[in-house]
Amino acid sequence: MNKLIKTTALVILAAFAPGVLASCSLYSKYDTNKFYSEVKDDAITDKDDIEYRDKGVFMKTCAGFVNALDDRDARGIEKLCSDKLLSMDGTEDMIEEMIDGFEGDVIDTSVLPTDLSANTYSQWSKTDPIDYFDADFFIYTDEQTYWVTLSLYSIIGDDDLIGLNRIRILTIDKRFNMEVTVPEGLEEGEGVNLYLFEDGTTAEMVYEDSCGMLVCYGDSSDFIAVNIGAGTAYEVFRLTGGGDEIDRDDIDDVDWKDEEEALEFLEDYEPYAVGRDSAVEGYYSQARFYLIDGADEMLYVNINGDGVPEKVIFAEIFDPTETFSKDKAEVLHSSKDNKDS
Repeated sequence: MNKLIKTTALVILAAFAPGVLASCSLYSKYDTNKFYSEVKDDAITDKDDIEYRDKGVFMKTCAGFVNALDDRDARGIEKLCSDKLLSMDGTEDMIEEMIDGFEGDVIDTSVLPTDLSANTYSQWSKTDPIDYFDADFFIYTDEQTYWVTLSLYSIIGDDDLIGLNRIRILTIDKRFNMEVTVPEGLEEGEGVNLYLFEDGTTAEMVYEDSCGMLVCYGDSSDFIAVNIGAGTAYEVFRLTGGGDEIDRDDIDDVDWKDEEEALEFLEDYEPYAVGRDSAVEGYYSQARFYLIDGADEMLYVNINGDGVPEKVIFAEIFDPTETFSKDKAEVLHSSKDNKDS
């Protein structure tokens, strides 16, 4: 019987090249990505400790935020926030709402982006560290999964902006197919993001000088966040509420290189989870997981069907509840590899 993913409170981790974690020091010269479990003891807990030339400053600040959230420590979160964010109306109440609604104990996070892998908006070079960071990651607890965006200044002309400036934390159901609009007629230096969620609810994020906060909690139990490749390429999947089990021998009998035949085979089975909300139009939006009879591993496929005839363009077998590894994953078919050959 399969080990079903009935909750999103699973540590579904990312992949690294073989030997990277074993061979490097805690912060290599490349600022290797880390999970929260690996960096939490070195977390930054106060914006006054943020140093411009400190390698891994963003990653360690993210870990400090997760530490405080796991401890339900509102003061700990405030110590990481910029003075500008703290001075905004409603910030203190929003932090309390964040703490009060956060469910479960933190198991781990997806990979915390480092200085070199976070999105950056400042001019930098190999000799000048980055001073602004902005990135997303997932927090897995034993009850929920949360999608988090943190923005950080490590140095700037206005010291009021040093620290965490913008914080967004949502459960996956709120993040799923979320629409964001910016109304017109705003005063200079001020802004509003209006969030419309799939369930019809709305939320508003008011921000000033790039500082703002959004907290919106629901229930992630109908979704999973899975790392389907190397690095930090995460994808959100919606559980179908069922899912047929496929016999492994039947999977092996399929000619997966025949992309239409593979799709015809899958049409007889209900998927366990269906991917949505991808940055790649018409690609991961058709990604699916299928249960395999008697196995923890699942069949993962990508189906291209956006404006072209549907066909399976990628098929792989791996256990989405474990650290993704190219060495462990069994690739059945890749249209990319076929083109290369």
